[in-house]
Amino acid sequence: MKSKALLILTFIFSFGLFGYSQVENDTTKVKVVKIVRHDGVEYVGEIIKDDGREVLIRTKNLGDIYIPKSEIASITELKKEDLIAVGNLRVAGPFATRYYFTNNALPIKKGEDYAMLHLYGPEVHFSVADNLSIGVMATWIAAPIGVAAKYSIPIKEDKLYASVGTIMFSSGYLFQAKGWGGLHWGSITFGRPGKNITLSSGFGYVDLIENNRSNYEVGLQRLNRGSVSSVGMIFPVGKKASFIFDSMVSVSERRNYMSYGGSWDSEVQGYQYDMVTYDSGTQISSFIMPGMRFQNKESRAFQVALAGVFHYSSIGFSNGDTRKLRSFPVPMCSWFFKF
Repeated sequence: MKSKALLILTFIFSFGLFGYSQVENDTTKVKVVKIVRHDGVEYVGEIIKDDGREVLIRTKNLGDIYIPKSEIASITELKKEDLIAVGNLRVAGPFATRYYFTNNALPIKKGEDYAMLHLYGPEVHFSVADNLSIGVMATWIAAPIGVAAKYSIPIKEDKLYASVGTIMFSSGYLFQAKGWGGLHWGSITFGRPGKNITLSSGFGYVDLIENNRSNYEVGLQRLNRGSVSSVGMIFPVGKKASFIFDSMVSVSERRNYMSYGGSWDSEVQGYQYDMVTYDSGTQISSFIMPGMRFQNKESRAFQVALAGVFHYSSIGFSNGDTRKLRSFPVPMCSWFFKF
């Protein structure tokens, strides 16, 4: 009887130890995290040990690294869809701040500069602070050319971001640099890097002046101004691929000023025109751009998209522009490079 009781107690004790070890294994379960230090340096990998004073993380490129808890600003557990492979973020780097043409409200961290090569021209962006970036964009003939800036405002990490941005551009050597314009907007992004949706709205304008087009028609000025809004989104569809969607809608007023038969007036030191005409009309322009992005390296990515462009003009202008509605496809592709 005593031997049976002893056997039962031994079984219960052994089962308890087994259960305790299982709980221990569950509490020390390996997980992939992103660790950010106070100086901004980030590590991605598996937590091997955490003794309360320091964390041992196993990274893909650097191996095992001990990080003192006093140096850690945040530890974020990564979900499966965030990873290309253990130790590499699908959404790492500045590429996560872009769709195709438009950007989202996510910040470009200092030191994460990048370039994009499009079929129509290049652009490059520099992060001058954790929340402020400045960029230059142009066509392959360097005209027109523009300067862009974006300031990001993180509201709730990995859930909600806001930003304000601006682009100012010039026609360059085209039209004797007399063409210029700008776009100023605000954005709000819902979601985290690599999986989010962004709503943007702003105001844009273009002013184009041409002179001496002929002996009779000596001046033409075209002015477009109006609202611009966009919706952009991205979400993963595989280990190395993401679906992107970009769009933009502009509702603007177009004004044409034409001057004829001008002559120089020495008294006023300027041209006096025999006749000046003016007309205006409403224009609606939009593009819808679905596409795919492929990234298997932190420093490079490739994306391809097919845009549908729609342009509507409400009235015919006196210069013979009687177009109403036009649409056409624009296949596009671009390459990202982090440097």
